[in-house]
Amino acid sequence: MNETDLFVLAKQFLLDQALIVVVALLVLGVFLKRTPGVADWLIPWILTGAGIVLACGVLREVTVQATIQGILAAAVASLGHQLWKQTVEKRKEDGA
Repeated sequence: MNETDLFVLAKQFLLDQALIVVVALLVLGVFLKRTPGVADWLIPWILTGAGIVLACGVLREVTVQATIQGILAAAVASLGHQLWKQTVEKRKEDGA
C-alpha cells in the first residue's frame, strides 16, 4: 500500500468534512510522540478518542456515523504515519 492507495481508501470511506480530522490527528500525534510522559502504546488510544470528539464537532452531531468517522480518521492517521515511518525513515536506516 502506498500513499495514493491510502488517499483513495480515505476518500472512499471518510466524509469530506472528516478529512480535516485526519490532519489534526497527525499533528496531535507528533506532539504526543514528543511528549516525555506519554507512552507510545497510549498514543493510538488518545488519537481514537480525540478523533471521535473532533469528528462529532466537525459533523455537528453525536451519532454512530460521527463516531465511526472519528475512528476511521484515527486509523487513517495512524496508518499514514506508519507508512511514512516504515517507508522513508527505515529506508534511511537501511541505507537505501
